[in-house]
Order: sequence, then structure tokens, then C-alpha cells
Amino acid sequence: MKNIRLSSICALLIAAAALLTATGARATVVDLITGDSGTITNSYGTAIFEFTQPQPTGTGYIKPFLRVQNDPNEQGYNTSGGTPFDDKAGPWTHDLTFADLMTTAVTIGGQNYFKLLVDINEPGGSKSTLSLDQLQFYTSKVGSQTTTSISSLGTLRYSFSPGDQVLMDAARNHGSGSGDMFAYIPVSAFAGTAATDFVYMYCAFGGTDPSQGGFEEWTLVVNPIPEASTIFPIVGLLAAVFSTQFVRRRQLQQVSK
Repeated sequence: MKNIRLSSICALLIAAAALLTATGARATVVDLITGDSGTITNSYGTAIFEFTQPQPTGTGYIKPFLRVQNDPNEQGYNTSGGTPFDDKAGPWTHDLTFADLMTTAVTIGGQNYFKLLVDINEPGGSKSTLSLDQLQFYTSKVGSQTTTSISSLGTLRYSFSPGDQVLMDAARNHGSGSGDMFAYIPVSAFAGTAATDFVYMYCAFGGTDPSQGGFEEWTLVVNPIPEASTIFPIVGLLAAVFSTQFVRRRQLQQVSK
């Protein structure tokens, strides 16, 4: 009887563990077709995906680092070495360093993130939706790679879990050239990365909602450089502080003589 009870308890524990594992591995779908934002949380941290109102995305406004185009599915990663997948050749698909990525750092709710923008280019009507089915970031000392073995790109820093998706609708904006989504990737996932390391971002579209239009492009959302009008008052304040300290030193020197 004891053996039977032990076997039953073991079976229940195994079943409970399997249920917990299945629950923990549940996929997250962020719906930006009808919603405005959502998060995907896994062992790499919490990433935020946010619908954006039309942004100026033409050449001169942004500097894309990755363009991909194919149908019904498309994938690729940024590199200056060539076009290993559906990457589009040209100046808008190229290497990035971690120093480049660091220029996009923002703080939301006390957490630090790297901010990127994706502009999707899909037809109108019922064909305007598109799914982002994988998003991964790797870092490496080696630039311009062209491998088709994604896992060999370097150290995996961030990834969707199996089944995770972001659903988008190009019709919510004005099509290509409007910008469609901000992606906020947790800075904590890149701990130990050197500024000179290369960053590879791999993406895959069209698994659920196929790609049927032009290219999708990614760009860094670089923090603006403060305008001169905001810098000069600070410089003036510093100059006033230092001149006051200088005058006080001179006065103390005269008193001590």
C-alpha cells in the first residue's frame, strides 16, 4: 500500500510540475491591431511594444540599420557583410555597435530600455496586418557576419519565447513612411557588453499574418542632442559659480597676507 501511495504522490507531483511548466511557457501575443501597447516578459526581462502615431521616417529623418523584404515570410539581421536572408542590400542595412545602441537609452517606470522604431510597409484593406514572430539580439566581437546559423552570431542577449508575437496593422497609420511601433528592449539584458561589441538584431515577420508589401525597416531612436539654448544657461551658471569661488579665494589670500 505504501508503494502505491508513493507512486500516486509522485505521479501527482510530476503532473503538477508539467502543468506549471506549461503555464510558464505560455506564449504572449501583443495586439497592436486593436490595442496601443503590450509587454513580453521572459528570462531576458520585460520588453515593451507600443503603437506609435505617424512619425517622419523618410530618408533624412531616420537612418535605418535593417531592411527586410519577402513574401509571405521574411527574416534577416543587420550586417555590413552581405544579405544572408531577406535583407535588402544598400546603405540602410549595416553593422551596429553597442555604443550605437546606447544612444537610444530611455527610462520608463524606473527601468532602462533601448528604444527602436519599426516601419512596416503592407498593402491596404484586409492585407494590411503583419505579425512579428521573432526578435533577437546578439552581441559579438566580430562584425559583418553573414552566417545563416543565427545562434552562431554571438551571445544571445534577448529573444522572444516560442509562440510570442506582436501583431501590427499598417492601416492604422499612412502606410510606408509613417512608423508603426516602438520597441523597448531591457538594458539589463546586455550586462557585460563592451561599447565596441557588434550588435546583431534578427527579426522574422509573417508567421501568422503574412508579409505582402514592400520592405520593413528598423531604426534606432537616438536621443536628441540638447539645443544650444538649453546648454548656454547651464554654461553661464557654471561660469558664475567658478568666478565666485575665484573671487572668494582671492579675498581669503589678501586677508591672510
